[in-house]
Amino acid sequence: MPKSTTIGDVQFERFIQSSFRIKSGDTVVYIDPHRISQGEKADLILVTHEHFDHLDTESIKALEKDDTVIVVNAACAGNLQGKVKGKVVSVQEGQTASQKGVDIRAVPGYNNIHPRGFNVGFVFNLGGQAIYHAGDTGHVPEMASLGSIDVALLPIGGTYTMDEREAAEAVKAIKPKVAIPMHYGYATGGDPQKFASQVGAAAQVVVLD
Repeated sequence: MPKSTTIGDVQFERFIQSSFRIKSGDTVVYIDPHRISQGEKADLILVTHEHFDHLDTESIKALEKDDTVIVVNAACAGNLQGKVKGKVVSVQEGQTASQKGVDIRAVPGYNNIHPRGFNVGFVFNLGGQAIYHAGDTGHVPEMASLGSIDVALLPIGGTYTMDEREAAEAVKAIKPKVAIPMHYGYATGGDPQKFASQVGAAAQVVVLD
């Protein structure tokens, strides 16, 4: 399976767990970078919550430039102060931030393990695509009210997040054009092919290793 794909004018590259590099034109966005020691430098880094496999200070330091903006939920912000050279912007669910020409909205993501506010998802537009990264979450009712989403990045690992069935139900609520599974094969289980079969015709599923 490929590690990256291009949808419209946007390139998506998946790393371990829920880590992505998303690029359009000259704008490079990383989400939850983990165990990345080198790579194309980031204009924006988004962090959904403070678990080690999502908030990885060493990966952020490896990817940031002097003018990188790091958008994180409130709990993460304190962990990064004084440790990174980029500008840290704190958001809570329901809040928005416009950074590097990208409008970012923090949206709810929670379950019976992660209380509300511990994790946020991010909705943002890049290269003409409306992109949603859910972070660690269950299938929550707010997903049906995200608005038009072109590409949804959804966890399928179970235990800490949705499993394949729940994530497939989330796809049917969100109605994205493309769904990309994440958060599997590292700290949790999760079978992307099982997810794809349960999504069926509700969306195009693109599996990135």
